[in-house]
This record gives sequence, C-alpha cells and structure tokens, in this order.
Amino acid sequence: MRGAVWTVIHTFIAIPVAFVVNLLMARVLGAADYGRLAFLTALMEVVSQMLTAGFGSAVIQFGAKSHAAGRTGEVARLLSQSQGFRLLVVMPVLSVVVFLFAEVPPSALAVAIVFGIVVPAALDGAVACLTIENKTAEGAKIALVTSLSTQAAVVVVVLAARTPDAVWAVRLVVSGLAVALCLIPISPAYRRAVLRPALPVGLPIGFWRYAVPVGVASVIGGLVMSRSEIFFMNWLAAPAAVGVFALAFGLAGHVFAPAQAFVGPLVPAISGLLEVDAAAVRPAFRRVLRAGATVVGLVEAVAVVPLAVLVPVLYGADFAAAGPVVVALGVSAGFVTVASPVVAFVSARLSAGELLRATSVALVVDVLLAVSLIPPLGVWGAVIANIGGSMTSLLLLTRSELRGLGITVSLALRDALPCFVGAALAGLLMVAGDIVPGSEWVRAVGIAVIGALLYVAGLRATRSGLTVPDADAIVRVLPRPARRVGPFVLGLLTGREVDEPPAP
Repeated sequence: MRGAVWTVIHTFIAIPVAFVVNLLMARVLGAADYGRLAFLTALMEVVSQMLTAGFGSAVIQFGAKSHAAGRTGEVARLLSQSQGFRLLVVMPVLSVVVFLFAEVPPSALAVAIVFGIVVPAALDGAVACLTIENKTAEGAKIALVTSLSTQAAVVVVVLAARTPDAVWAVRLVVSGLAVALCLIPISPAYRRAVLRPALPVGLPIGFWRYAVPVGVASVIGGLVMSRSEIFFMNWLAAPAAVGVFALAFGLAGHVFAPAQAFVGPLVPAISGLLEVDAAAVRPAFRRVLRAGATVVGLVEAVAVVPLAVLVPVLYGADFAAAGPVVVALGVSAGFVTVASPVVAFVSARLSAGELLRATSVALVVDVLLAVSLIPPLGVWGAVIANIGGSMTSLLLLTRSELRGLGITVSLALRDALPCFVGAALAGLLMVAGDIVPGSEWVRAVGIAVIGALLYVAGLRATRSGLTVPDADAIVRVLPRPARRVGPFVLGLLTGREVDEPPAP
C-alpha cells in the first residue's frame, strides 16, 4: 500500500512536468532533431529491455521469495550473480550497439557509455533490491527526485545547447548517477553483495526456465500492449489517421498512468506473500481487484470524456476526430489497468509458460484484426485491433488465475463492477457532451462534475467499490497532508462493509 501510494504521487507529479518539458523540447529542437532524440533514447531502452527483461524479472521473483522467507544469504548471492551478468553480458553488448548505431560526437558517446551503460551495469542490482525488499516507497521517492532533476537539467541544456545530442547526454548523466542513490536505503548485506559481482553460474533451480520464456513474453507483450498498430497504419491507412490514433493512444495512457502505478509494488509483495502465507493470496487478489476497479471507474467517469471534449481546443481542429477514439481507447485502457495486476500474481507463481502462451495468442489476434480491419475502417480498425489484442492476453491470464485461486467469475465480476459502472457512464456522457452546446471548457467541467456525482451514486446503488477494511488500509499509509481529506474521499468510494457477499 505504501509503495503504491508513493508511486501514484510520483506519477501525478512527474507526468505533468514531463509533458511541459517535452512540449518545450519539441518547440526548441524542431521535428527533425526531436525525432533524433527519440531514436537515441529508444535505442538504449529497447536493446536494454531485450537483454534484461526475463533476467531482471527472475531476479526479483526469486529474490523476493527468498527475502520474505528470511533466506538473506540466497538473496545476497543472487544479487552478486546478477551484477556479474550485467557486467559480462549486458554492458559489452549494449556498448557495441551504441557505438555502431548512435552517430553522435565522441564526447557524447563517451558520456553514453560511462553513465548510460557502465554505471547502471555496476550498480543496477540496487534498483532490483528495492523491489526485492519491498521498499518500493523509497524507490518511488528516488524516482521522483530523479525525474525532477532530469527535467530541470534538460530544460537548461535544451535552452543553452539546443541540440538533441546534448539533451540525450544530460539525461544519461542524471539517470546514471541516480542509480547510486538506490544503494542508500537497501540493507547493508545486500549493498555489499551489489558491490561484489560474481560469475552468473549456479543460479537457483528453475531460474533460467522462468527467465527465458518470460523475456520472450515481455517482448511479445510489449508489442501487444503498445501502439504497434501504427506500423500497419503507416502501410494501410492515411497519414492523418495515424496521427489521430497516436494522439488518442497517448492521451489514454496518460489518463490511467496513476492507476497503473500501483502494479509495480505488487510484484514483490505478492511473491513474498505466496512464499510465506499462500492462504492470504486469494483475499489479496480480491482487494487489488476492488481497489483497481474503483479507481479506474472513477477515472472513466470523471476524466476520459472531458479530455476527449478538449482535444480540438488543446491540439487543433486537425485532431477533432480523435475525441471519440480517446473515449474508446480510454475505456479499453481502464479494463486493461484493472486486469494488469493479474500479471503480478501469475509471475509470483513462476508461470512463465502461461505468460508466453497468452501474449503469443494475443499478438496473433492483434495482427489479424489490424490487417483485416484497418483498410476498410481506418483508425477504428486500429482501435479494434489494439483492444482485441490487449484484452485477449489479459482475459486468458485472468481466467487461469481465477481458477488457480478458486474465485468464481461471478465473484470477480462483483469486485470489478465499478469499472463497468465507469465505462457505462463514459459512453453516456460522451453522447450527452456531443448534444449539449456551449464552450468546450464549460462542457468539460460540467461533464466531470456530473460524472463524479453519478459514479458515487452508482457505487451506492450497486453496493460496489471499496470495502471498509480496504479504505482503512489505504488511510493508514497516506502521507500526513492527505489524511485530512483521504477518509472523506475514500468514504465516497466505499460501497459495502465487508469483502464477501452475504451468505444465502
């Protein structure tokens, strides 16, 4: 809970700041240089993700289980071995890729290799250790400091140097140095292990059997959950449709970023819980489902449609067609957000095969829908393909997890009911917003207020939302300034006393 709260706080602060800074960079650098900066940034991110996705997930899963059970020696050995893997495999491969494909001046190249590759490779185990020790609140605070420092440095450099290479270099310097901050809150024994790399041999039994398929599933899942339909649209649709879809997808992701933030802290929490108290996983799953559905339903009812109404004002008449697309992708992103924690539960059971099968089937569905529907439907074909792929993956994983936990579909739907209430209100409010005349700003504010009132009334009428124990657990970990209004707000979102339905 504490990790989730601080992660949400970080998201609420960092996203608006990043939005403003990116707008400044786009105006100062221009389209060509901004595109070059995006390429340089994506180059290191994509290659690093491909090299470490499965390995990093396995380190966290096996480390969190051992830490929860008190086997600190196993955790320390695993951290040392993970550092050895990063130094012997990740660092040289990533250095070669940057040297070959990043066409930047020698000074920027040296900065990239030192701060973007060597320093993280030498200290990145500390980042994983924050998750293993369930210190995700401390990790979120460090991420917030890093984000604000990075954006401040970028503003100075972009105004002074006005080159994408300089911006890229300063980002790497700040983020590389920030990795060292993660050494401070972790346990001394684990800190020593991070600073003493060892050969990555003799890893725990089942480590690679989990890491390899999870790594493949991560790459495939990234294609399914991202806006990969743009590649098909570049081939099959008009350029204007590509821009509308890209804008709508980005806005839908920003709206639900705070709700998605609580997934990260769940990973070590559920892994440790499964190791030491398996019976508690079932009620934990239901609490996560209720909390996620309640927050997502509120966002759907209050934020999605007002944002869609304001699209022409904020981005110009060329993007007027993006409004309905924002609502469709926003509702879809809401359901994806509610189901996303399932991945944390499936990962805790080390069910790598299930992850790989679900993402593979989803990718096939996504591609087939995109190829068949984009030519006749344009942007709406891409919307259907995106929704079809993402929902296929999460529905397959959810079905498997419900069966494993002994939770009926009807009980899960009862816990997730607020999400359906919010989605229904979003559809009704979108229709009403198109009918009612007047200023877009006035309509947006009015829709948000009406949506909030109807959503609270809907929770009361359906007796859904948070339970009293859910609300109490959240209040206990709220930062002190939020404790005055927290109980009132959570009280509005609390629709029942207990989490189990009454006995017949």
